[in-house]
Amino acid sequence: MDRLTALVAKALEVLIVACLALMALLVFGNVVLRYGFNSGIAFSEEVSRLLFVWLVFLGTVLASREHAHLGVDSLVKRLPKPARQACVLVSGVLMIVMCGLLFWGAWQQAGINLDNAMPVTGIPYAVLYAAGVAAALGLTVSIFYNIFQALVHGEREANIEMVQHGDLIEPALPTHEDDREARR
Repeated sequence: MDRLTALVAKALEVLIVACLALMALLVFGNVVLRYGFNSGIAFSEEVSRLLFVWLVFLGTVLASREHAHLGVDSLVKRLPKPARQACVLVSGVLMIVMCGLLFWGAWQQAGINLDNAMPVTGIPYAVLYAAGVAAALGLTVSIFYNIFQALVHGEREANIEMVQHGDLIEPALPTHEDDREARR
């Protein structure tokens, strides 16, 4: 199971990098053509916008898998393990409900805009809203996986922590006990 999630995460990373690279290439090329040659790529703006929306929504799925979304765990980390697992379950269920709302809304908008096309490229606007559908499905799977890991494999502390602590966090201030240790 972990191997499958790692493979999906790697595929998402590659897709996100491809979107970002293509978007940068289109925008940079369009800027050079406009200012240097007084011309441009007509479809560049629409395709770049579409790639950016997909990049953001796919990034949310990847961030969910890596616990990289913003979170505050100052209260939860002080709770005993069963209470922390209950918090993961409750917050997971609430997030799944929100993903259901995102899915429903994006699905409705995709259906409404299936016949509406972007003016230059002719791409249906439904492709734009399909990013919300894909994100809702991906987030739901990721959240179910996080809940499963916390409840079934809760003996590993990393499966209960839903907030990633990185290098940006400053070390804790020294305590009186640390001062006593330093004097010895």
